[in-house]
Amino acid sequence: MDKSRPVPSDAADYCRRDPEADRFYEIFFKLCRKYGVSWASADEKEKRFIEEVTRVTYERDRALRLGLPPEDVRPAFVS
Repeated sequence: MDKSRPVPSDAADYCRRDPEADRFYEIFFKLCRKYGVSWASADEKEKRFIEEVTRVTYERDRALRLGLPPEDVRPAFVS
């Protein structure tokens, strides 16, 4: 067996999309547009803001989809 070539199942795993990652990035890009942030030129403060707002929005969205209370999501900017 030629080990330099991927096995078909490896290729399928590599190309498989993660719906949760897709949802996270959908929210991320939506919030970048909403707040007028271009990630490539954003400073550290803008990046931290978008990361945190995305985290909270995604986690609340996921909690609602799973039937969990969204109040249990750690609030933004709280350690």
